Amino acid sequence: MATIDASRLEALRRGRDQSQRALAEAAGITRQAVSAIESGRMQPSVGIALRLARALDTTVEDLFSAPGEPAAAPTRIASASIGGRAVSRALDQDHLAVEPAESAVPTIFVGGCDPSAGLLSREATGRSRDLRVLWFTMTNPAAIEALARGELHAAVIHEAPVPRTRPTADVVRFEIATTEAGWLVAHGNPLALRGASDLDRKKARLANRPAGAGARRLLDEQLRRAAVDPTRLAGYDRELNGQLDAGRAVAQGFADAAVGMASVARIFGLDFLPLRSERCVLLVPAPAVRTPEIRALLDALRSTPYRRDLDALQAYDTTRTGERTA
Repeated sequence: MATIDASRLEALRRGRDQSQRALAEAAGITRQAVSAIESGRMQPSVGIALRLARALDTTVEDLFSAPGEPAAAPTRIASASIGGRAVSRALDQDHLAVEPAESAVPTIFVGGCDPSAGLLSREATGRSRDLRVLWFTMTNPAAIEALARGELHAAVIHEAPVPRTRPTADVVRFEIATTEAGWLVAHGNPLALRGASDLDRKKARLANRPAGAGARRLLDEQLRRAAVDPTRLAGYDRELNGQLDAGRAVAQGFADAAVGMASVARIFGLDFLPLRSERCVLLVPAPAVRTPEIRALLDALRSTPYRRDLDALQAYDTTRTGERTA
């Protein structure tokens, strides 16, 4: 994943004779955030990077460092107990502004890319003063692998009609919801995109996901069926880590299309062209199901407020939310 080049950001700002405060106001962030980014103490989320590029009247590419260049070291980590051992994870940029590194209550790590994971983390944390749940954005395979290595308490994944990445047998599944994957396009679909064959013909810019992500596999499948050469598509090589990152790129005009979830389209007010139905599932290691922390997470999953949050997006079928599945 590319990272913001701090020196380049400062040079562009000074070249426009802008103060940190003026840039912060133009980008809709705090002056402290601009200072932290320029000093290399933090890396911005993709959303903030897009705002900075727009405020500086430049492209995201001019702010991003080239692949292989060292990223700034994470400034803080959070720790949790998983399977009786201490595990630490770097707090990403969405956590840095709001989450303390240390917590007096047990912390749960949940990995995945679907917005339902963020809603579940928020609901579980809000239900109790004795638990903190942190959501880390990662692809389905990455979440499954981290769960198997004992680096997560739970994972939220999408299961397509024929799953290509299968969890191990000692993992228990709980239904979150059924949803749809498809094309995310700007409101009103100004390019009148109907599918993969239109991307090259209409010179559409893509917001892509990393290799291994379900959305990336679905995109590649659509391109193969339409006989579209991905190397001809602007943005195909630019990988955004999360579903929300891809949706935000389309919503803010930095891309014309992406493959993503219906919920992301609802969050950003995008048009959505469905491609297939998918199940969103919570995975928990079998030995941990009866632990107090996981029981609290499952209570949140089965709660009325959580189901209400999912229903509000009008993108999930919550008929079986919370059920344990074979």
